[in-house]
Amino acid sequence: ASDALVTAVERAGYNARTMADTSAEDALDEKEQADHAYYRRLLRDMAVALGLGIPLMAWGLLGGAMTVTTATERAAWLVVGLLTLGVMVFSGRHFYTGAWRSLGNHSANMDTLIALGTGTAWLYSMVVVLAPEAVPAMARHVYFEATAMIIGLINLGLALELRARGKTSEAIKRLIGLQARTARVVRDGEDVDIAIEQVLHGDLVRVRPGEKIPVDGEVVEGQTAV
Repeated sequence: ASDALVTAVERAGYNARTMADTSAEDALDEKEQADHAYYRRLLRDMAVALGLGIPLMAWGLLGGAMTVTTATERAAWLVVGLLTLGVMVFSGRHFYTGAWRSLGNHSANMDTLIALGTGTAWLYSMVVVLAPEAVPAMARHVYFEATAMIIGLINLGLALELRARGKTSEAIKRLIGLQARTARVVRDGEDVDIAIEQVLHGDLVRVRPGEKIPVDGEVVEGQTAV
């Protein structure tokens, strides 16, 4: 059943996997480590993309030519185009793979929009560089900076979102830390201490005065103070 669920989630365009038979706290620790690694990767991808996009945008804002009119400009923009392609592969690969999975599912998501926007900007700019005669003279403008900036800023947004979710996960982890680790279950007339993950539906749990209630249940006998 779990494998079928994972397959269905992956077909929808998302990643999923089954968790090992561990406690909720251990599962949160594992997720926290994975999120931290993903957060560092997003920051790295953002730095690479903005490292190219910011200088290109500054060049245009300060009056630099963003057009292709001479052979020298053509050669220079060809190099920039190849660097931008590197940014798309290195920093934006997850957007394009996500868009491809969505295409296979006959659906669209944010990755589709990003892939279309950045891909179209890069492709048009490369046409201007490689075949300027195919484009009207007034339209020979390149948009490599848009591709790099979009990828960089969206990676930054994803990193900030992940950081905010991490704070929520930390609060949940602290709440789980307040939970009892074991439960005293009556088995064959004797009290047995077991991990709360091993408590089964229908088990009779004994809670003594002052103890934490380890699991949800219904009081069937006695009274106490906790």
